[in-house]
Amino acid sequence: MPQAKGTWSAARNDSFDISSRSSSSSTIAKAKRKWYPQSSGKSRSRRVPSSSSTPNRARSRSGSSTLDGRKTTAADVTTESRASSITGISISRPPSCVPSRSMTTSKATTRPYSALSNRQTAHTVCAITEGRGVAATVGLCFVSVDTGECVLCEIVDSQTYIRTVHKLTVYDPVEILIANSTMQPVKSKLCSIIEDNLPGAKLVPIARKYFNESVGHDYISQLLFPTDVESTRVLIASKFFPVCALAAVMKYIEINLNLTFAAHSLPIRYEGSEGSMLIDYSTVRNLELIQNIVNSSSPHSLLGALNRTNTPMGLRLLRSNILQPLTDTATLESRLDALEELTQNEELFFACQSCLKPFQDLDRLLTTLISIPTKPSIKFSEQRINDIILLKQSVSCIPAAALALSSCRSDLLVAIKELCAHESIELLRNLIDDCINEDCQWAKTPVELRNQRCFAVKHGHNGLLDVARRSYKEVTEDVMLLIARLKEEYDLDGLESRFEIARGYYLRLSVSGPKYGGDIPVLPEVFINQAVVKRHYLEFTTMDLMKLNAKLRDALTEIMLMSEETVERLVENVRVQIPALYKASEGIAMLDMLVSLAHLATASEKGYVRPRFDQSGSDGTGLLAIKNARHPVKEVIMSKKGCRFVENDVYASKESSRFQIITGTNMSGKSTYLKQVALLCIMAQIGSFVPAEHATFPIFRALHSRVSTDEVTDSLIAGPMSSISTASSGANANGASTFAADMREAAFILQNVTNHSLIIIDEMGRGSSVRDGLAITLAISEVLVGSNATIFFSTHFLEVAEILGSRVGVASLHMRVDMEDASDGGAGKLKMLYKIADGRNTSNRHYGLKLASVLPFPKVMLQRATEIAGGLTAAGAAARQKGEQTSIARKRKAVQEVLVSLRSLYEFCESKFGEDDGDDEQDAKAKAHNDKMIANWLARLQEEFVNKMSL
Repeated sequence: MPQAKGTWSAARNDSFDISSRSSSSSTIAKAKRKWYPQSSGKSRSRRVPSSSSTPNRARSRSGSSTLDGRKTTAADVTTESRASSITGISISRPPSCVPSRSMTTSKATTRPYSALSNRQTAHTVCAITEGRGVAATVGLCFVSVDTGECVLCEIVDSQTYIRTVHKLTVYDPVEILIANSTMQPVKSKLCSIIEDNLPGAKLVPIARKYFNESVGHDYISQLLFPTDVESTRVLIASKFFPVCALAAVMKYIEINLNLTFAAHSLPIRYEGSEGSMLIDYSTVRNLELIQNIVNSSSPHSLLGALNRTNTPMGLRLLRSNILQPLTDTATLESRLDALEELTQNEELFFACQSCLKPFQDLDRLLTTLISIPTKPSIKFSEQRINDIILLKQSVSCIPAAALALSSCRSDLLVAIKELCAHESIELLRNLIDDCINEDCQWAKTPVELRNQRCFAVKHGHNGLLDVARRSYKEVTEDVMLLIARLKEEYDLDGLESRFEIARGYYLRLSVSGPKYGGDIPVLPEVFINQAVVKRHYLEFTTMDLMKLNAKLRDALTEIMLMSEETVERLVENVRVQIPALYKASEGIAMLDMLVSLAHLATASEKGYVRPRFDQSGSDGTGLLAIKNARHPVKEVIMSKKGCRFVENDVYASKESSRFQIITGTNMSGKSTYLKQVALLCIMAQIGSFVPAEHATFPIFRALHSRVSTDEVTDSLIAGPMSSISTASSGANANGASTFAADMREAAFILQNVTNHSLIIIDEMGRGSSVRDGLAITLAISEVLVGSNATIFFSTHFLEVAEILGSRVGVASLHMRVDMEDASDGGAGKLKMLYKIADGRNTSNRHYGLKLASVLPFPKVMLQRATEIAGGLTAAGAAARQKGEQTSIARKRKAVQEVLVSLRSLYEFCESKFGEDDGDDEQDAKAKAHNDKMIANWLARLQEEFVNKMSL
């Protein structure tokens, strides 16, 4: 509910410091300064700049509220810094705030949104510590102050730190804490790699003493759920580095964010680097897994195509799975069983989809309940009541999810149903119902929300609270009577009352009607603080109304403080049962993701199919076979434009076609084919159905790519019978990658390739000269052929297919194109069929000229280019023919030389050893020596002959 979020945000950004108002005059003066902070308490004239809001509204939106009630603007946050005892240096300090459902992090600490991050990611703080041995052992701890998630990781990494960077990519931390000794005096290799691969990441150096193992274990014993302490201790008994990182993160959050967590209320889990597919940073960006490269707000990415979630928890889980797909077959089969049941049981699907819609962000809500600020304030009291109201609404939705799953049969759905039907959920409902009014619910407007907070606690829990609420009700009635009297006394057409959290009640008069004709009327002196808003309204108040607003604020403060005592007791009781809520939240997130994938599979016109997994190879690898595969993102784009996506088959086996060379003309669909293979493999390994008629996948443990970003996802893709003039309307918007980027990504792939890797390479070596690019491309290809990985390699170098075509495991493919020559002086036609076919592209080596002929180039230039191409082709053919003739002549000469040498040897032996002189011992020794000499000479002659014949 966007309106509710905005209401809550407005409620949090306004403080009610009423106790300092000692008289009505001071109340009026402070109210004026609050309305018009730039006027220094002086009365303001009517000549107010016409804008969309009053100065107070603008301030309310731009400022952020701290726990002590201090207003801090974004500029103040950026420039303000303080020397922290934890860092020992000056650090930019974010607002000290308690996370809430609608809050976002400060602009001073939020990293820029990139292809890896989006608005669904949480405010996460990470700490990294590294071992000093030969093996790169890295410990990480991620703590989300929004969703209350704590994850420990220990990674035995390579020298490129690829798995560490991948884990950072998945959780996308706002701040990365490192020991200051790794930055000074010389920056460590790990820090340099993080800065190079994670643009916008903020490295925060802190003192090494805060990376303390014993302190980390104390935090675990203090914060972890009581039932999980022993098992977690056994799991992380030897995990020195992540426990040290945990100590640093918790101390940083406590000092710099003014935030602590309640005892035994924080879920802490250990997550290793195994068990998921490794996807590097550039691959995530180039394949547009999370965001579209050209337009970050566009839904045309894999996440946008798969996202049909109803809850923020489900969306976060889907994003995490896309960035780290699973490699455990049993888990994937369990997800696929649940997904198959949802797609086949229509009643179950719609019941689950309906029960998910009322859920709020349960993870963020639970985080606020376990968060304890170091500086409580009236704002904290209001937030606590808001949290309880939302918790009441969310807890009431959980049994509905269990009821919707009552008829499910798959193991995963049954497990989710059990989490939602846990006895602790019903106990929580009873605890809340005993304290909170049954009709209390989240409101959309500020005045309704304030009333809900005031009357949230049931009558009879606190006698003084009941008296304060009665007083608040009486003052509210006085306000209504005053406004009604003003309307009747001054007879102002269009006069209405308005309410804002910061200003309270005020009056507004529409000046755009026929009575005023857009002119600002002259009002009686009783109406003060007049301001024109949006050129259509005149806002003002009266002295009596301001006094009543002050009384309302005083009464509200008393109500909030007295309600907080009852609510805090309730929160303490809720924390005892909070592990069940966290597990229920995880179950709801998984159910939401499965329902989203089921919606995608059933809504497609051509249908999706359940993938199968093959690990029949001796090394655990298997067959990749997809029949009539479709691109999951571009199919959606083309269906909206009324176009048809052309299906293609995919087949790759380790024995015959693990290295596939794909050739074809520009814009024939090579890049789309490569990206399609990678995206379908990711979809299969997150447990989703795939757009195809049949699909068998191996389990890939790594995905690397060198993919061109020239062809944007949003470009128009023409059908199979469209001419190039139609397809060219989707001109690329990005420049070509540089040769340096090509080589850097290629080197990265070669360093990390294994037999369980999927490699996607699109047009390697095109950033250099033709000869150098071909040479480097061939060298890289030869290494990849021997790696036994599954590689899809597109190139314009036809020589690569010719040279490597005879290698074992290499297959040559091409994208089919129909070419029609020009006739009667007209332009030729080039029809893209977007269909993969076996063999090399040998129909026309000059398809680039054919492509240029249908574009508005001068005919003279095209004719000259055709002549040059023909001449070069003829010269190359002549050179090859000449080379073949020279080689034949050289071999003939080598044969003749061998014949001459053998004849000479025969004649020498005939003349030297033709007669048998005797059988004495001396003659036998001489004969043996001669035989050995002749044998050595023949061996040297044979070696020379072989070398000459191989040239």
